[in-house]
Amino acid sequence: PASGYQNRYPMSHTGLLQSGPLYHGRSTLMGIYRCKSRSRAGHAAVHTAGRPKRASVQAASAPAPLRLPTSGKFETYRHITEDGWGLELVRQPADELPSAEMELQQRVGSAPRPPLLFVHGSYHSAWVWQEHFMPYFAAHGFDTWAVSLRAQGGSDCVSNSKSSPILVAGTLDSHAKDLSDLIAEVFPTTPPVVVGHSFGGLILQQYVQQMAATPDGPGLKRLAGTAFLACVPPSGNGSIVGRYLRKDLLLALRVTWGFVAKSFIQDLSSCRELFFSDDLPEADLRRYQALLATCSPVRLIDLNDVNRQVPLPPPPPHAPPAFVLGGEDDKVVDVEAVEELAKVYKVAPIVLPKLAHDLMLDTRWERAAFALEAWLEQLKA
Repeated sequence: PASGYQNRYPMSHTGLLQSGPLYHGRSTLMGIYRCKSRSRAGHAAVHTAGRPKRASVQAASAPAPLRLPTSGKFETYRHITEDGWGLELVRQPADELPSAEMELQQRVGSAPRPPLLFVHGSYHSAWVWQEHFMPYFAAHGFDTWAVSLRAQGGSDCVSNSKSSPILVAGTLDSHAKDLSDLIAEVFPTTPPVVVGHSFGGLILQQYVQQMAATPDGPGLKRLAGTAFLACVPPSGNGSIVGRYLRKDLLLALRVTWGFVAKSFIQDLSSCRELFFSDDLPEADLRRYQALLATCSPVRLIDLNDVNRQVPLPPPPPHAPPAFVLGGEDDKVVDVEAVEELAKVYKVAPIVLPKLAHDLMLDTRWERAAFALEAWLEQLKA
């Protein structure tokens, strides 16, 4: 019964239904869907109280189970959007710091570490952060969270009609609104640092613009910082494609076809070329390819909407601190795009050698994690 299930895994955040901890990957994301179906009556009462009645939506069949990474201890939640979508939310709590380090922080009056919220890009979902980044930063005292955006990973893929399934998950504005609502609900008193990757970083840029337009509300005070990893710049991805066409026509065509046809799902060499370095072990490459193949049933973002909105305006003067990093070997977001974003946010870009687009999974992922951690330590100070 719904009530018994909720007693076992109680509501721990307003608007979030906890589906229970996942220990060392011994469960699958299907457990989240079971939680959703078994607790529907209970969480509907929680999420609709005092709110306008939402439009009726029908949940599509759940995707095939994803095999979660084997490292770390994870908790899974569902964030329910205002229009009734359930978004997968994964948390790995901060490890307890050694007593000597805690004593030193108290003695010098160091500020506490902010929570981290990771936002994926196209054809990805929350799992990409669970492999390395969440365990790494949790071990360094950061409370870590990762969200799967609409219709990605373990999040709902819904339609108002069984006969007309959705073809794209959302727009820049709708994804930024989801991000805004999630941050307000999950982090009401402790502003997080939001870390965006690829198109997730463009969504984060749009969120900064939306929050800057609400001077009378909490606005950008909700953020402790923004970190952009291999992100699409304010001008969009059109200029990137144009540069690659001029530099290497065949590479540009292969990359474009890889995303349009999702050839990386079937073709191992395409998957490596788009996302990973040449020396990523084949066993890891095959495992990542299998996860990528099942985590994005529909396209993340409406590119026609993106093209209408770019270039995005620069961030306001009171925008939170920013961090911009990219990989020298990235075949999706080139160095010029990283430099463009850094210039707009008035920070020095960090471009790391021998690092591909999926830098959180790539062979030398630690380099990106070290650089981000160093910036976070400065931010905390």
